[in-house]
Amino acid sequence: MSHRLPSRRVPGLPPLLTHVIRALEHDARDSTRRASAGRAAALSELARLFMAVLPVRGLDPADDLREEIERIATRHLNRGEAEARFRSAVDRIASVQQRDSIETAHLQLVDSTELAHYYAGIAAGITLAELGRMSR
Repeated sequence: MSHRLPSRRVPGLPPLLTHVIRALEHDARDSTRRASAGRAAALSELARLFMAVLPVRGLDPADDLREEIERIATRHLNRGEAEARFRSAVDRIASVQQRDSIETAHLQLVDSTELAHYYAGIAAGITLAELGRMSR
């Protein structure tokens, strides 16, 4: 059963995070503005999500939080298109046993990758906060 996280009013984003979001918006390495804008929008939405959730729940990557992260990825990072292409490729495999094996392996890969990225984000955020504190 999918349920949305409660909507909470959150304060403005930290100045450093705002700077990073603006840098993403204007990333000259991007061939398209849409990709830059999508990543910037995703980071902004994720930042607001974590500002509302972390003080209340801490760092536990609960299922409802993971679902909200996936919704953000679908809205801003083309996750839906990527999943549709994967599903299309898997559906072309005639053997149900092979298809199940591939889907299981893919889910394990995605699960471990998402968790690694989640903890990398925590580590990066705490490191940036500490660097900011030390530079005062």
